[in-house]
Formats: sequence, structure tokens, C-alpha cells
Amino acid sequence: MDREQVLYLLQEIYFDNIDSGNADLAVEAMHSDVVWVHTQVWEHDGHNRDSLDTLSGREELRAFLTSRIPEMQREGIEHKVRKVIIDGKEGAFQAQVVGPDGDAKDFFGWIELRDGKIGRYRVIPH
Repeated sequence: MDREQVLYLLQEIYFDNIDSGNADLAVEAMHSDVVWVHTQVWEHDGHNRDSLDTLSGREELRAFLTSRIPEMQREGIEHKVRKVIIDGKEGAFQAQVVGPDGDAKDFFGWIELRDGKIGRYRVIPH
């Protein structure tokens, strides 16, 4: 997969669907056996950078996002991918969570691709 294909998976399938409240479509960017590791970027609703969420599989991620998306929508945050570097199988991305007042929090991610989807996903705040 090239940079544009990965950007499409990350921004248009994953993050845009999270931001619009659709967990079912968001998880379509992920492989059915995805390993998803996430450190909180935008602290809200008692979620802070001191905890790490580790999930296995698309269904577990769907359940997590279904419960978390309403909180993110109350916060009014959006995710914006700024840069993707990929070698066809694995790579990194730089992105931001942007609040309704324009306040932005940077974060970085590492992904590994599998069968045209994201098979491993890890996010850490900047």
C-alpha cells in the first residue's frame, strides 16, 4: 500500500467516521485481528495519559469506540492526519486532535498493514 491509500484508511475511513459518530464504519479500516494500543491524547471524561488501552480484534475495538465516541462528540474534537510515512507494510503517521476552540494536541502513530487493512495500531501523544 502506498501513502495515499494509508492516508485514506486513517483519515477517511477511521478518523472521519469516529468524528462523525460511526464506530461501525470506523473499524472497517482495521484488520479483523487488529492489535490496537492507545495512549490518551485529549484528556477528557476521566481519561488521561496515565492509562493505556490495549485491544485485540475489530469487534473489541468496535465496542470500545461505541462507548467512547459519544464522549468525544461532547468534547467537540476532530482528528486530522498531517503526515504519513509508509514502506508498503509498516510506517508512521503524525496527527492532531483539534478542539472546537482550535486548541490542538499532537500525536504520533505506528501502523503495520495486513491484507490491505491496519493490522497493528499504536498511538502516543507528543
